[in-house]
Amino acid sequence: MSLNNITTELREKSFFYSLLLFVIVLPSSVAFISIASAILFLQAIVLFPWSNVKQLFKSNKTLFYIPAIFGVYLLGMLYTSNLSLAFYELKKVAFWIVIPMGLVLSPKLSERRFYNVLTAFCLAVTIVSFIAITRFVFKSSFNITDFRDISLVSHIRYSFQVILAIFSYCFLLSIAIKNKKNVVYKTAIILLIIWLVGFLFILKSITGVIAFLGAVGFFAMYYLFSSKRKMSYLLFWVLMVLVISPVIYTKSVWDKFYNIEKLNPDQVEKYTASGNKYTFNFNSSEKENGNWVYSYVCMTELRTEWNKRSEHDFDTRDNNGYYYKSTLIRYLTSKGLKKDSVGVSKLTERDIQAIEQGIANHIYLDNRFSLYPRIYETIWEYDRYKETGNPNGQSLSQRIEFVRASIEIIKANFWIGIGTGNWKTAYANAYEKLGSQLKEENQRSSHNQYLNYMVKFGIIGFIVIICMILIPVFKEGHQKNLLFWLFLVFMGIANLGDANFETHVGLSFFCLFYGLFLWHSPESIKKFTFQQKQQ
Repeated sequence: MSLNNITTELREKSFFYSLLLFVIVLPSSVAFISIASAILFLQAIVLFPWSNVKQLFKSNKTLFYIPAIFGVYLLGMLYTSNLSLAFYELKKVAFWIVIPMGLVLSPKLSERRFYNVLTAFCLAVTIVSFIAITRFVFKSSFNITDFRDISLVSHIRYSFQVILAIFSYCFLLSIAIKNKKNVVYKTAIILLIIWLVGFLFILKSITGVIAFLGAVGFFAMYYLFSSKRKMSYLLFWVLMVLVISPVIYTKSVWDKFYNIEKLNPDQVEKYTASGNKYTFNFNSSEKENGNWVYSYVCMTELRTEWNKRSEHDFDTRDNNGYYYKSTLIRYLTSKGLKKDSVGVSKLTERDIQAIEQGIANHIYLDNRFSLYPRIYETIWEYDRYKETGNPNGQSLSQRIEFVRASIEIIKANFWIGIGTGNWKTAYANAYEKLGSQLKEENQRSSHNQYLNYMVKFGIIGFIVIICMILIPVFKEGHQKNLLFWLFLVFMGIANLGDANFETHVGLSFFCLFYGLFLWHSPESIKKFTFQQKQQ
């Protein structure tokens, strides 16, 4: 075997195994993602035949598009006023160079190895989903109090990996059908697809669910217009029902939230069963499950009965800083119980423990595997924000304030933005100008990737970045690469709800699979059609 052949084989194997390592650690460890990125980059640099570098430039017309996004950040340094924060930002977005260069400088994957990498990724995501559901079911044993902590990396970023795994399984299934694989293999893939779709909803990432449904809607439209089979219309409507059903469901939760009990001050019960007087705050708009929070309240009875049932004093605060009495009142309200001794007596030991843990509504306890509590929580946050204008401690409300501040900054810096590293000062000034109630420790940049780009680099920088992402897709001939387009669509939708490219896991995930699809997709994926005949 010649030295050239040995070197080529070494490069191919090194690249393949570094990719396998990357996709395996992607859903499970932030630290190992950094290590895998470094290994991918270093093996490409060290083993690349630099005598052929001119040929690389000639043959690869999209080599510098993605790394050019890092160049936009460098240009933003020209008008920065905070060098330390600017260099920190550059460090965060270095993956725009590290991962794409590791992919493009490596030899093209064979079709078999490409599918092996895709399969390894799907299996890694699936295994982590089993770990996550175990942590969810036995969360007390893992000291988990927030469902967001059941995944091993950010639950939002992990939800994107689940989405890609679902679509990848679908492609692997289509290939298995065309190649007439055995029934057991195909059945296993179908079961894993069903499991991951269900798990995505259990994960309760609203951003992930919306991104998934948007991509399904895109696929339905693609299938309708690209397939000539009679069944295409049926599948289209099945997929559209899948997309529309959550919207209808969310509307039903909204209606239920605002279906509030009617109270007439002259007709309400004035006294408890023990003869103590109830208090009412008819001016309060706070509600839980259609019941007014500050109606039928007898603090004397609540204090006495709670202190009998719990070791935590009624008038003290829990570990999250909330008064036990406030959580108790909200919890009783959520169950439709009056806030008196009778109401407390109807609480189970499980209810008492939930209140002690800071759970203020029984739906968070009774609907653990449902998306209902997460939708309810979002509506509740919006309602509180609308009534009080106070966004603190509420995910949706704070995001609304982030958007308001972003728009204020963009209006003042429309063309070229504020530059790299200047965002903290710009946002602080914007919140002050808007008179926002957002506390300083909660003041952040927008959770919308597109707004963030416009804040930092203006409309010009934003257009440049979007072009650097989309132009290579067409130049490399991926117009029919459905898996690639599904990836771009769901990430495009997800970036409306979060600045994913400014997080370690989010940017690493995008750069890895963007580069993998762009430069290493086999022809069977690049030219995918529904009219392919079985071999």
